[in-house]
Amino acid sequence: MRKDSETLSKRDRSSDEHVRRTAIRRRKFLEIHDFTSGRGLEIGPLDSAISDKAVDDVRYVDIFDVAGLREHYADDPNVHLDLIPEIDFPHYVDGTYRDLATAAKPGAPYDWVIASHVIEHIPDFVGWLHQIADLTADGGALLLAVPDRRYTFDRHRPPTTVGQALEAHELGHSRPGTRALHDFAASVLAVNSHEIARMDGLPGRDRRVHPNLAEARRQVERSHAGEYVDCHVWLWTPTDFLHQIQELRALGAVSWYVETVKPRRRAAGEFLVVLRKAVDGQPPEGLVEPDPGTDLPGWLYDDLAPLQDRIDQLEGRVRRLKERSGRLQAEVDRLQRRRPRALLRRVGARIRRHR
Repeated sequence: MRKDSETLSKRDRSSDEHVRRTAIRRRKFLEIHDFTSGRGLEIGPLDSAISDKAVDDVRYVDIFDVAGLREHYADDPNVHLDLIPEIDFPHYVDGTYRDLATAAKPGAPYDWVIASHVIEHIPDFVGWLHQIADLTADGGALLLAVPDRRYTFDRHRPPTTVGQALEAHELGHSRPGTRALHDFAASVLAVNSHEIARMDGLPGRDRRVHPNLAEARRQVERSHAGEYVDCHVWLWTPTDFLHQIQELRALGAVSWYVETVKPRRRAAGEFLVVLRKAVDGQPPEGLVEPDPGTDLPGWLYDDLAPLQDRIDQLEGRVRRLKERSGRLQAEVDRLQRRRPRALLRRVGARIRRHR
């Protein structure tokens, strides 16, 4: 049976095809920031590095070195083992874990940092942003690719909040907690962003991967037993992310300003962000944060925006149909006015022929 091209695992496609797709994503990142100059760090490149050591002055940091990553992901069909690059700064060295700021410090300060689909996994992303700030030059850029929760398998999950982020930071979370693990396992959908983009409506509960709560209970129990269980801990929409970074900065919890938030097409299931590190507590010169365009909560606004777009489309269609109906009615009226005159002309012609 032929598989849909968007449901194939990475290993179902060739390494060359994956390289081609990664090159497209690189171009998308270059549209929001030129990272071909300056010194950079990419966090968690695995087999899909956005930066390229052949072109960019970049260092890679990941959980293990290249041998450890290939062993860890040996049975994962969504990782091309041959595309995992040499890792400059592994978190684990001789069985000892080093946090991000410690592991990547030898190459600091960095002018830019890239993290693609990483921040949503970080148990304490506020602390993580602090660590990156410690590694980054004043005014330096942090480039992120972030899942848009509206168009991913997280669609049934509620948005996460600033309060939850603050609590995770205060408690020093180093692994996903019960809240994240349960909500993920209980709600994860068997759909991808391409399928959601093609749907007229939203997927129902029948599309959930785990129709009962046994798997959610099992994931939580694994964590309680001391195992690190990965999942999406944080969920955002583009406007929500902008609002939350601004709110966290207003509270003094982060030192980053938002330079760019760039939504992508729904089928991509993500949005791109450029954050810039404050300079002496102020935004880098010339930086003006994007206008969210609403005073509604970001997640609510972004959830309503597609509905409003759909309403606008339907209203436009109704307007065009009314205009067409008006033109047709005018044509009917014209024909009705012409019909008696045409009938009289035919009758007159017959009379003249019979004189």
